[in-house]
Amino acid sequence: MDRVDIAPDIVQCLIITKILLAAWSLLSAAEWLFNLHLFRSDGLLSWKILGLRPGLIGAPPFRSYFYSESFIVSVLLSRILGGLVLLLPYPNHAGPGDLAASLAILLSCLYMSWRSRFGGDGSDQMGMVVAFGAAIMSAGVAMDDASLAWCGIFALAGQATLAYFAAGAAKLASPVWREGGALLGVMQTQSYGDSFAARFAQDRPGFCTFVCWLTIVTETLFPLVFILPPGLLMASLACFAAFHFSNAWFMGLNAFVWPFLATYPSVILASSAIRDWAGLA
Repeated sequence: MDRVDIAPDIVQCLIITKILLAAWSLLSAAEWLFNLHLFRSDGLLSWKILGLRPGLIGAPPFRSYFYSESFIVSVLLSRILGGLVLLLPYPNHAGPGDLAASLAILLSCLYMSWRSRFGGDGSDQMGMVVAFGAAIMSAGVAMDDASLAWCGIFALAGQATLAYFAAGAAKLASPVWREGGALLGVMQTQSYGDSFAARFAQDRPGFCTFVCWLTIVTETLFPLVFILPPGLLMASLACFAAFHFSNAWFMGLNAFVWPFLATYPSVILASSAIRDWAGLA
């Protein structure tokens, strides 16, 4: 296959993606460092405790080093360094360090997912996906190969679509969401709740049902963004961005916003390509 030259919109897509990925990398690393006590020798996720898991009992002594607090700090520092490298300005807006920085962030995500041994929030998984997609796009830009860059773009756009659709489908299958009780239930929790929102929702069951169904419908119908006209596409993505910012405000999911927003430039380019292919442009 002949190599296709890089178009300016692909470079612009990479710029925005890597800036948002950098923002998530710095914020998520700071949150992990804030909770570093969990990994100390007397912490809940220390080697003394995790070493009792099946398959780890009797493990070689050197393996404990990869569970140590100092190793975790070094991994998180590599994530911070990767985020800072992605923010470096370059004359052509795409630097030679972008690929290495994206891979460093990706490896740190894989390690923390393996090390923490519990499920994180959606930002952890999406951050990993964005780092992977950004690495592919960076490789394409570095090699002046648009076909490779497009692989990263469609990977991010496809993952965003899958994430939203799966979330909407799961909510649709839940009677708690269909009946409108999920909003109040979440707002009353200790971990993700908000006292003001809980008080507001408690006496407004109709509002709760409306918000629950609005979330179900919009997430389930997210795949339609690929055939929307540009104006409606931008408006839809703005609404989804507002949804994530509201989650950050009311639920404390500070790192949740940036990796999802980092997929939007790819969604826009993928939508344009699909509309052109389908003759809808």
